[in-house]
Amino acid sequence: METEAQVFAEEAIRATGRRDVAGARMAMSQAFELDRKIGPLADVIYLACWEIEEDGEVSISTWNTLADAVDSPSLAAIVESSRS
Repeated sequence: METEAQVFAEEAIRATGRRDVAGARMAMSQAFELDRKIGPLADVIYLACWEIEEDGEVSISTWNTLADAVDSPSLAAIVESSRS
């Protein structure tokens, strides 16, 4: 993943953990613009945002899918520290 894209992806994951839907979507959109290979990660972030809007939280299964979608140990660590 491109370095700048990773910074935005990290923020998208953290925003998801804070239940900041707008922030997560914006950061993920910026990351995707820089690196189109992160499509699977973007899909899971958008699913998590939908769950927050519908249910007020991200399901355990979506957090697990998010953990599977990241491609680096540093992103995996952010997923684990951001789980709500």
